[in-house]
Amino acid sequence: MMANDTDATYTDLVIGHENAISARYDWLYSQMNDYLEANDLLDKVRISEDILNHVVIDYFVDIKRLKDFHDQIEYTNKAKIYAYTSFWILRHKPLQLLSDDLEAEVFINEHFVSELLRCFLFDDPDGVVILKKKEEEITEFLNTLLYYFKYREFSAQGIEMIILAFNAGKGYQYSYDHRS
Repeated sequence: MMANDTDATYTDLVIGHENAISARYDWLYSQMNDYLEANDLLDKVRISEDILNHVVIDYFVDIKRLKDFHDQIEYTNKAKIYAYTSFWILRHKPLQLLSDDLEAEVFINEHFVSELLRCFLFDDPDGVVILKKKEEEITEFLNTLLYYFKYREFSAQGIEMIILAFNAGKGYQYSYDHRS
């Protein structure tokens, strides 16, 4: 009986959302492929299409549950999109090593998610000048984020809070810099 309830939930989710699910899958696959290519890993790591499907479906199931619980949510904000997507990538690990002797790439999914979030958080690099004396703080944040994904317990909500806190810091700094 439980499997039928789950099947019904997944069927309800897919009906009417095929385009969004397909677009999210294509976007993630493209992001992963670009990451592997940029890091010269195409011959060492593969993207498991089956696992990536699970990532995308589990993301949409979580978002549907959130929207069902909070009736007023119509659109999902970007912080939540990136947080829940990151969580499911880290949980399911769709990037798979092609060889056992690739110790350096053992945390490939964690590296990918850290890079995905870095690109999201620093989405306007032309508009931001990081002072030389502050580069170490930014590097420390990014290194700690990777460490967090490798060795700490995390949740989608925790990742969302990291994103929101980072963005709040950017907003605070912008406000300070542009005060009258």
